Amino acid sequence: MKKHFVLIMNIVLIVAILGATGFTVFNVIRNANKEPAKTSQSVTEPADDVDTPTAYPTVDPQERYRIGIVQHYNNADSNDCYAGFISEMNERGLIGNVDIVYVIEENEERCNKEIRRLIDENCDLLCTIGPYASKAAAQLTTDVPIVFAGVADPEQAGLVNSNENPGGNVTGVSSYTPTFEQVDLINILLPQAKNIATLYNATDENAVMQAILAEKEADELGMKTQKYPINRAGDIDSALEELQKAGTQAIYLPVDKYINKYLKNILSFTDKNKIPVFVGNETMLRQGAFATSAVNYTSIGRKSAGLCYDILFSKKDPATLSVNYKHDCYNIVNTASVEALGIRLNQTQIDQVQMKDYSTEE
Repeated sequence: MKKHFVLIMNIVLIVAILGATGFTVFNVIRNANKEPAKTSQSVTEPADDVDTPTAYPTVDPQERYRIGIVQHYNNADSNDCYAGFISEMNERGLIGNVDIVYVIEENEERCNKEIRRLIDENCDLLCTIGPYASKAAAQLTTDVPIVFAGVADPEQAGLVNSNENPGGNVTGVSSYTPTFEQVDLINILLPQAKNIATLYNATDENAVMQAILAEKEADELGMKTQKYPINRAGDIDSALEELQKAGTQAIYLPVDKYINKYLKNILSFTDKNKIPVFVGNETMLRQGAFATSAVNYTSIGRKSAGLCYDILFSKKDPATLSVNYKHDCYNIVNTASVEALGIRLNQTQIDQVQMKDYSTEE
């Protein structure tokens, strides 16, 4: 039943965006043997916060292309990327010029097969949502242009020679964690906090980098940071006890699957000891953390569509199109955490954030 519901919701999304304009969707493929992850709409700013042109050059109606969109994970961020992509293509007036083959496949082996199928069927361009689909596509073709959406560090992932000059058939839009903005938010909401801590998985390169960036930004703001690298589950409890004894006034948790696995346990401790937890994304906020500065994934999808336009219609070489790192971010505070921690925010602080009650979400 859940698979059917998610499928219906995606079809409704496409119809709602495209209306009666007749945008051609050739294929929506679901994981047949596994229910996709539960989806929920992420909080996004209104469309007018996204920097998009109001007018575009007229495109020859005879100029037609086929784009394969491959989405590995069925989650809110990836779905927002896809919605943003479709909205941008629609606003650019490309309804009659572009045919879309849309694939969602969470199984890695089948995802690879679907990418190969799209290549064999002579898609003019692949748009890949998420790191796995992007890396798989890059390994399967050096000829078909690839525009990725939602890869944190494409250079480190080996997708491009450099973010400024990709140098191959791959470019796209990064979904970097806005660590600087998130640490800035600590300073906005807790200006008295001068002693913060970061917990992260020591074997996760992205988490390590986020911890380094958080320390750098905190230092710029006059805050002292103590890093607590975690190698195993047992390290978490000892780290929490240590940071509590050290008088930690706020904790920063980067996007880290290992830490996220034990997030409920961490938050149980921090709520009890009245320590606000700032996190790397909204998914962690939904689980009970205090605040975050989040990337607008709809804007990532829009910008990836813009790159597709540049490659297909403006005939630009992806090798020379720099990876896009400019995103719209917005601050969110979890109202349940505010109450649990007993924090009082003044009107100036409230004006700089969105207060969200996640208890109403299913």
